[in-house]
Amino acid sequence: MFNHQLKFYKIIPALLWSGIIFLLCFLPGNKLPKEDWLDKIFFDKIVHACLYFVLFFLIIRIFNSKTIGTFLTAALLCIIQGVLIEFIQGSSLIQHRSFDIWDIIANVFGVCCAIFVQSKKHKTI
Repeated sequence: MFNHQLKFYKIIPALLWSGIIFLLCFLPGNKLPKEDWLDKIFFDKIVHACLYFVLFFLIIRIFNSKTIGTFLTAALLCIIQGVLIEFIQGSSLIQHRSFDIWDIIANVFGVCCAIFVQSKKHKTI
């Protein structure tokens, strides 16, 4: 699963995307645009799912093999990041943010969709 010849250039996109997710999620809540109609279509949850869908693919890209173990490793890294962010948002470190279990569920949904797409592409699962 882990190849000692991982190329650093393959890691950079995943790190940058992960950094973007952290940056967006650590903005104070009152600095985010607030549109009532976006709440009605659960836009926030769609964004969460999309962010982690992409993160999964960027992490998978790092590894040379596309095995179930690689998928599970990438999924675990994504989910750990999403849960960590929610706990930090639930602390007093970030103003106007709170812990939201539905954000975690949206993140996991995005990862599951990515696993499904990747597994069909490589006929892994």
